[in-house]
Amino acid sequence: MDDAKANEKLENGEVERIIAKELDQLLASPMFVRSPVLSRLLQFLVEHRLQGGRAAPKAYAIATEALGRSADFDPAVDSYPRVMVGRLRSLLDRYYGDTAWVHRLRVPQGSYEVVVQYRTPPPARSTAPPVDDAGQAAAEVAPPATLMGNPAREASWPVRRLLFWVVAIALVGAALFVSWRQMAGPGGLFATAPQPLPVVEVSPPAAGESPISRALARALDGKLRDGLRRFDLIDLMSARAGDATVPAARADYRIDVSLVRTTDGPADVTIMLNRLADQRTIWSQQLRLTEEQLPEFDGLEPVIAQVAGDYGVIVRDQVQRQPDNFASGYPCLAQFHRMRQMRDSRSARRVEACLRDTVEAQPLDTVALSALSWVRFGQWQAQRDTPEGKAIFAEARDLAQRAYRSGPGVPIGLFAVARSHFYSGNCAAGNAMGEAAVRLNSYDPDMAGFLGLYKVVCGDEEAGEKLLRQSLYLDSAYPGVPAVTLAFLMSQRGEQEQALAILNEMPSPSNVEPQYMMVRAIVVARQGHLAEGRRLWERVLDHTGQPANASPEAVLRHFMITPAVIDRSVEALRESGVVAGKGSA
Repeated sequence: MDDAKANEKLENGEVERIIAKELDQLLASPMFVRSPVLSRLLQFLVEHRLQGGRAAPKAYAIATEALGRSADFDPAVDSYPRVMVGRLRSLLDRYYGDTAWVHRLRVPQGSYEVVVQYRTPPPARSTAPPVDDAGQAAAEVAPPATLMGNPAREASWPVRRLLFWVVAIALVGAALFVSWRQMAGPGGLFATAPQPLPVVEVSPPAAGESPISRALARALDGKLRDGLRRFDLIDLMSARAGDATVPAARADYRIDVSLVRTTDGPADVTIMLNRLADQRTIWSQQLRLTEEQLPEFDGLEPVIAQVAGDYGVIVRDQVQRQPDNFASGYPCLAQFHRMRQMRDSRSARRVEACLRDTVEAQPLDTVALSALSWVRFGQWQAQRDTPEGKAIFAEARDLAQRAYRSGPGVPIGLFAVARSHFYSGNCAAGNAMGEAAVRLNSYDPDMAGFLGLYKVVCGDEEAGEKLLRQSLYLDSAYPGVPAVTLAFLMSQRGEQEQALAILNEMPSPSNVEPQYMMVRAIVVARQGHLAEGRRLWERVLDHTGQPANASPEAVLRHFMITPAVIDRSVEALRESGVVAGKGSA
């Protein structure tokens, strides 16, 4: 009994060591450095665990000791601790989604306790050989007589060698067979068909028995299903219901919804996204909708976009679980959106190759054609004045036209050709096609954001800024270029504090993109911090591989869209003092 307690104590000590180490790494990360409140909350929860708290801390303790609420805080009427712990869960998921991990910290749903989650089974009790005084593992060598002095053992030695080689050959054969099955299966090297989209099931909302509650539940169910159908990177299970020609699909994710009406009119809606492979809730959100938002449930648009958008929860989960899967079909599309958000040039060639494989296998795949067109337009930017750049541009336009022809009524097809028009300088056609795409899918934050950017480029700043703000409203988790563009516009108007507030809220990986660093350099320089602005510009030079004396025009052409945007940005860089003016030494 004493030995068992001692072993348990050792295991607990190992867990506490892991928790303390992970806390140090988290608090030092840029995500948590920019979130002091959530850093303080995480540190409080960890310290409670490490100090021997037998139960999770109470909401009152979290509010008063970690979140700065006064002593008269009432957790029965104020959900602030629960909301902040929910945000902490999301921030932890974002951090570990971008970081390779063997074990990670998690705050399970419905709890305030910090626990360790292992990607592999947790460390077992040590069975290592004893260690000598020099720190080397002591070899357990039997006396010679037990190996060679026993006639029976000597006689069996050839048989044992034969058995060894038989087992070894069998294991190698099994490994080769498994490898072949993996390569020949979906997504493998010799796969013959692209892997399909993940299938999402929507459970009927749980609600009360009154006629009004049932009617609201039906309206909520319809709102979710209609919204999810507008996205191109998930397959809604209900869309297959009743179709005898399509085999029944097995859902990869399930959305559970509950609806609670209060006596004064508003409704609380709780949405949970469950991953069915391991029966885990990977994301949840609770909203309080006012009576004016019912029965249309207007407040759900950002939630739908956050779940099913181009780089929403489902896509991020798939990439996190299979970070190196560039198979044609869905994995390739997920990797494309990851590359687009992170501007990861290292994976660009692999993404282009798997997109070409997808298009070759499915020549009418509107999403894959549009994605490949986007990749080629990005490659054209740095080579726009060269013969090779002109050939790339021509292929990018052709791919956009093919995307539109294969899906003339699909938002992604419309937006592909809209992008092509804007890059060609045809603002009128780009606006018409882009607005049609956004009308078909008003939930998509990327289309709203990039249409806003294109409108700004074409001189319609008022309409463009409205769309940029709509994009951030729909999904602020991965804002990217739309947020940077909005910050730039505010800085141009002299609103440096507001611009910096937007930039400070941008999480990784958006805050390491060259657009972000350029705009932040301009903003901080205009606030009087010229040295910091110039340091940020040096990071832009490193990112683009340009020498210190490179002109800003030569640098910006590597990641900016059109000459008009480049000229305006160069003017701001010189006016703010980040780079020297023309003719300066």
